[in-house]
Amino acid sequence: MTAILAWTLASTVDPAVAQEPPFQIVWVVIGEAASASDKSPAYAGRQLFVASDLVSKSLANVKVEQVEVEPAVQVLELGKRLCVTQMSIRAAGPGNEPVAGAPLSISIRQDHKQRLGLKRSRRNICLQPTEAGEYPVRLTSMLPARDGTMRGAQVYIRVNDRDKTNDATAIDIP
Repeated sequence: MTAILAWTLASTVDPAVAQEPPFQIVWVVIGEAASASDKSPAYAGRQLFVASDLVSKSLANVKVEQVEVEPAVQVLELGKRLCVTQMSIRAAGPGNEPVAGAPLSISIRQDHKQRLGLKRSRRNICLQPTEAGEYPVRLTSMLPARDGTMRGAQVYIRVNDRDKTNDATAIDIP
């Protein structure tokens, strides 16, 4: 009886569905950022830090316990541009003291890369999305916290299509 049940279940499974690989989100690093200080704003670029920069900060026992980016949701109209230097990026160490110039990596989803209209220079990373939607961007510390984990923040770039948002039948993106 069990063999018949197993054969029946196996014969009803669509072979195309059974062979489909699972969906996987892949994050890719698109550049680096340095957190703001009281005297200078955050900045970003393709490669801001070399290994010796990270080693010297580690030897100085610099720890990043928290990364904050404001606003957490950036709303853009389709075709408008947003640069990382326009964001308020702060890092804090033990005791919540600010960590100026904390090295951060910036990552986006691989499947969003084309739609984000990515432009990188030595001093900034800008996004000019070509499609409406919501796109997460991660900023992750390149220095560990006291417990050895890497802390970070996630920002959402919400892109509205002006033509569709004026339409009463347009679906609101949560």
